[in-house]
Amino acid sequence: MSNQSKNKQVSLRKMLKTKTVLLNTLAELIASTIFSSLYFIFISRYLNEKFHTDYVMLSFSVGLAFFAAVYIPFHTYRIHIIPFITLITSLRRKNPFILLHKIPAQIVGAFLGVLIFNTINERTTQINIENYQLINLNDSSLLIFINTITASLLCYGFYMIRVLFKSKQLVGTVYLSLFFSVLFAATSFFANTSALNPFGYLFYDLLGNQTIKEQAIPFIFINHIIAPIVGVLLIFYYIKPKVLSFKK
Repeated sequence: MSNQSKNKQVSLRKMLKTKTVLLNTLAELIASTIFSSLYFIFISRYLNEKFHTDYVMLSFSVGLAFFAAVYIPFHTYRIHIIPFITLITSLRRKNPFILLHKIPAQIVGAFLGVLIFNTINERTTQINIENYQLINLNDSSLLIFINTITASLLCYGFYMIRVLFKSKQLVGTVYLSLFFSVLFAATSFFANTSALNPFGYLFYDLLGNQTIKEQAIPFIFINHIIAPIVGVLLIFYYIKPKVLSFKK
């Protein structure tokens, strides 16, 4: 093979890789926009008496929002939406570069999604999401624990479904969405669990709302960032090896 042919192959690979990154970034942006808007829309309808939505239907609807967000943009299974899923995928592939294009897309998408929700909410339900707390928890340690466990279980479920069961396309997306519904039902009953929509809750607050009102800054960092990341690292470096050993 001539040097010219080799150079053409290298250029083609680079072009295809660049195209794939751009498409994945666009898909992540669209998915995050869809998910964040639907996530809060369904909660607002649950809180609004006009819609008569019970808690089971809310949980199923949130899982459906996750499915729609993952599947609609280009029917790809590479979409994460949740940054903690991106983190565990980056660790698994030993590829930190996916954080550089997926995380910014998730941030922008969440911002657009919250803008869409706020516009709809102002004209229809007029609900404050901070009212969505079925049990009033004042224990900071317990809130941190719930958020950490939520992030950990979400990443563990993603890893089990996508990697160990090798269910990466439509069926795996259905399983993952059902798992998301169950996780939402189990954890959001106690508090607004930001690990299920971290950038969405962030922009919900920054745009004038108050899901984390009167919370100390150290608590905000620990609860919404540090503790969930520690939980994901624990899953990857401690629990995952044990699961693989058990499987063998």
